Amino acid sequence: MTLTQRLKSKLSPLKSYWQRLWKDEEAKFRLGTSLKMTTVSLFSFGVMGGCIFILLSLDLLFFRANEINGMDRFEEVFYDFLSSTLIDLMPYAALLLIFISITSIYISDLLLRPFRTIGEYCEKRNNGESSSYNPDFFTDLKLLSQFSEFFFNSIETAEANKSLLKVVIPKKYTRIHQPVFETTFFMHYILYLIATILAVSITLYAFANELYGSLINLAEQILPIDPKINFFLSEQARLLDKIILIVLIVTFLMYCFLARHLYQIVATPAFAIFSTMRSFLKGNYGKRVHLIGYPFFRDQTRKLNKYLDWVERNLVENDETKG
Repeated sequence: MTLTQRLKSKLSPLKSYWQRLWKDEEAKFRLGTSLKMTTVSLFSFGVMGGCIFILLSLDLLFFRANEINGMDRFEEVFYDFLSSTLIDLMPYAALLLIFISITSIYISDLLLRPFRTIGEYCEKRNNGESSSYNPDFFTDLKLLSQFSEFFFNSIETAEANKSLLKVVIPKKYTRIHQPVFETTFFMHYILYLIATILAVSITLYAFANELYGSLINLAEQILPIDPKINFFLSEQARLLDKIILIVLIVTFLMYCFLARHLYQIVATPAFAIFSTMRSFLKGNYGKRVHLIGYPFFRDQTRKLNKYLDWVERNLVENDETKG
């Protein structure tokens, strides 16, 4: 076997794995969520790094304009120092990215879980297996989870009676005509975003102060003691604090926007499933869930639609035959 053939044989399982992964919409959703969260962090670090680089460049201009003794040596060491400091900070940045990735995977799984619970229940029932629907009301979407339990219990009752009649829908569900804001669910998963925000903020603050503080120490070691230098650097340090504050505020707002964006991704499909179940119980037995633009929930809605097909075929027709 040639070297090329051996490489192909070793890479073939990896290639197959990535092909399967790329066809898995839920995996793509997790990856997309991770990229969104990571992008916010990288953007914040990029802005902070750019601002610090501008400040450091201003230092060089100030020293050169005032013809500070030792300037030649300082400028020579400056860029070497900057690159070495960034390299030292790289492991911490890598740990932060790992933390964000793990958090994003958990958040995406939390967003998918209410739909996966419904899909798993429907799949077992479609396969003729006995199953119980047990959603987590505290952490899952309350409206979807509670009404789904009411829906499946109604179907199980109809199955025991071998006939499905129109079900009286509780009034609290009949008044809902658009996606509702689930405060408990939103606050539950946003806690993990807050943990990410704190981790990013602490790292940003430490990154900026470490980089700038080390440069100040370098300047004190190489450049002569001069009141003008001390005044300039102290005032610039205050300016850096303001820049850090602005970047942290922007980072917080971006994560808030991301939290709202992620919630909207699940709110619309949740309402679509809820309205389909409600309509089905009212007697619209041909009603099915059809989502456009939400491929990561499509596998679960297919299982639900298949379950509705079974109910219509085995319970509704029996009822119509009896009538």
